[in-house]
This record gives sequence, C-alpha cells and structure tokens, in this order.
Amino acid sequence: MVDTGRWYRIRNLARFRLCLLAPFLFVTLALPCTVQASNNFYLLYRQWQPYDWPENLPSANEVTRSQRGLGWHRQGSGSTFGINYDYQPLRIRTGDPAHNGHLHRLTLGGEWQHQLYRLEARAGVAGTSNMFKYQDVHSDLVNGRIALFRTLDENSSLSLGIGGDHRFGSFRWLPRVRWQQSNERGNWLVDLPVLMEWQSPGRLWEFRLERNGDRWATLDKAREVESALYLQEWKTELMYRVHDGGGSWPAVVIGIGASIDTRVQYQDLNTGNVDLSLGDALLASLRLDW
Repeated sequence: MVDTGRWYRIRNLARFRLCLLAPFLFVTLALPCTVQASNNFYLLYRQWQPYDWPENLPSANEVTRSQRGLGWHRQGSGSTFGINYDYQPLRIRTGDPAHNGHLHRLTLGGEWQHQLYRLEARAGVAGTSNMFKYQDVHSDLVNGRIALFRTLDENSSLSLGIGGDHRFGSFRWLPRVRWQQSNERGNWLVDLPVLMEWQSPGRLWEFRLERNGDRWATLDKAREVESALYLQEWKTELMYRVHDGGGSWPAVVIGIGASIDTRVQYQDLNTGNVDLSLGDALLASLRLDW
C-alpha cells in the first residue's frame, strides 16, 4: 500500500511534468484548422526476429519482441492530431529484471503549422502491465515529446528548431534541422538527427529511417522496486500499400525492415543497473487503415 505522503509526491511531480506540456497542447489545439479534415483509424502488428542474448550464458534464452498498436488520427491542411496506443512484449528471461516485459503506452498529440512556426508535441503514460493491474504507479509513468521549428522564410523548405524526448536515452534537448519538399518523385522529409522519410507519388511506397526511443515506468513483482526501462534503436522500414481499401474495407500496408543497434537499460535486482546491446534484428509489419 502506498502511503499518503508518497502519493502526494507522485501526484505533484506528475502534475508538474504535465504542466510543462499542457500549454503547448492547449495552444496547438486552439490554432486554426482547415474545415475539410480527414479521419483515419488504424491497426498495426509488427514482429521482430529474435535477438541473440549479448552474453554467452548457458541459462540465457533469446529475446523476443513484438508490437500491437491502434490509433485514430485527424489530419487537416496544416495540422494533425491523434490518439495512439501500443502494447509491446519485450521478453528478457535472464536475471531478475524489475519489470515484467509487457510494455504499454498511450499518447495523444500531433503536429501544427502556424505561419513560420511548426510545433510537434505529444504527452501520455507508459508503463508495465503490473502497474496498471495493481494501480501502483510512480512518477516515471508520465512522459512526453516536444519539438518547435521555425522556417527560415515563407518560401524556404528548411526549418531550424529544438526538440526534447527520450530517443537517445534519458530525456534531453537536441538541436533539430528539418527539410521537406514535394516533387514529381514523391514527398521528402529530413529531420536531423531523428528521421529521414520518402513517400512515392500516391503513397504506394514509403521508406523511413528513424531514431526510436522511449521510457516505460517499471515495477518489480513484489511491487517494491520502482524504476524505469529505456529502449532505443535505429529503425529502418520499407512499406508497400497492397490494397487501397474502399467502403468498409481497409487499406492494407505491409512492411519489412530492421532495427539497428537496439539498446535497453533497466534495473536488475541481482546486478543493479543493466545497459544491454541487443544488436540488430529484422522485422516485418502489417497495417490496416480505415
């Protein structure tokens, strides 16, 4: 049972972190949006090739990983807004990690363009399943991601900005350089140092190289050790739209790619803080869009 003082500290810290992001989300929701907007609902399944355990231990098993996701997006001429949920089992079966490997994440946010400025923001909760099962949470449950850009001028495709997130481990602020252009060969987006993307005309093909990283609040089985798990990787994926959909039928998108330099940090009850390189793994995905 969590005592009153501890709940008070957790609530105040979570409220403080939300207050940092709330003004940005409030302002962006108030920005003018186009009247003609499109809504999109999706389902996603992604499966990774098993990772080899990084150490040659007789008791070690391979690390398996998959992801299930769903969400809703609303897109206008100068803004997008969405709600996303994903469940990601990451089964590390060696040692005594202070988490159960079942990672849940629920976020809301989007992207907004206003004159020369562009804002990307999201806020949400991320934690292991036993935290939600027993309703025993701590402050690491709340996290977010934010970036603000300014175009050089009205006709420029280049923007400069700054962003803060967990893509490279603990939360940090990094300078960002964003370039976007559309021509007869497709849509191009470069957002250094976190993303490169290309979409073919008609969005039949899509290629992404991106830096992924986030934090999930963790709790050991006895619900005594509060900690966090950090997962980072470079993910590259080539996607192809197999079917455009129509009526009640969804559009079908398949993908193939790889996770490169996958790293995970967490607290092991036997060895302390662990920083593992799981290495590289191939992946495949299936996405349904309505």
